[in-house]
Amino acid sequence: MKRFFATALVIGLVVSAAFVRPQASPPPTTTSTASPDSTPLVTPPDQQPTKEQLAKLFELMKIREQTASMTQTLTGMIQQQLQQQEKEMTANQPESANLTPEQQAALDKLTKMGVNLIPVELPKLPWDAMVPLLTAEAAAAFDDLTMSGRDKLLTEQGREDWPNDFRIARFYPAVEYIQANRARTLGVRQFAKLFEKVDVIVTPSTDEQLIATNLTGNPAVILPNGLRGADAPAPPATDDGNHDNIGGPGMPVSITFLGALYQDAKLAAFSHAYQEATGFQKLHPKLD
Repeated sequence: MKRFFATALVIGLVVSAAFVRPQASPPPTTTSTASPDSTPLVTPPDQQPTKEQLAKLFELMKIREQTASMTQTLTGMIQQQLQQQEKEMTANQPESANLTPEQQAALDKLTKMGVNLIPVELPKLPWDAMVPLLTAEAAAAFDDLTMSGRDKLLTEQGREDWPNDFRIARFYPAVEYIQANRARTLGVRQFAKLFEKVDVIVTPSTDEQLIATNLTGNPAVILPNGLRGADAPAPPATDDGNHDNIGGPGMPVSITFLGALYQDAKLAAFSHAYQEATGFQKLHPKLD
């Protein structure tokens, strides 16, 4: 390997923009007085709405009412997320404190393979604030599902489930969407500059790099990275958001390799070399 391979620390302060639905002004009230000799206007039968059209209109009005209540909570949710991320940044923990035994073992294995590891940081951009771009793209792909009202047939209808994400996406301000796309362009450029220094980025399979590469288009390969030991804690009954708590004793863990744009072959070759050196792909958890 002539060039560098790097481990990635996910560090970045996210500044979120609040997506607030603009309040529509009430329509003007008009009054008219018909003269005694005037003939009342009657809509011809062929121009009157059908029952199907009225039903679709009522369904859209219902969706609008549901979305109105959800959009009111967006500002508070984003502010809370920003505060949490600022708290994590100020903690300023050393690198080793963020590595699990499996991750440290992976770095040791890469070093034995002759890989030159250097620490790098992902571009410091508001990746979480750009997530609505991905949501809007998904909403556009499933627009027929939403507009037909068939999204109500989906079993999960919670605040953060896809049906409500698709509905909320229709109320993103156009200006904020354009601004987010500008930030997305910056992300693409900064990732390209980062890969001028390294060939591959080795990173835990965490949310931030997942969001970032979905926005920039950089290829990613997720590989098996061993099994949890017998002393690993059992997973919580309810997901607590901690990735290290997912799974349990004997369950598989993963590692992620990121590559530059249009360097998929190089990334695949490196991933294959690591897989052959570890043999983790041959391990399987025991089934009861």
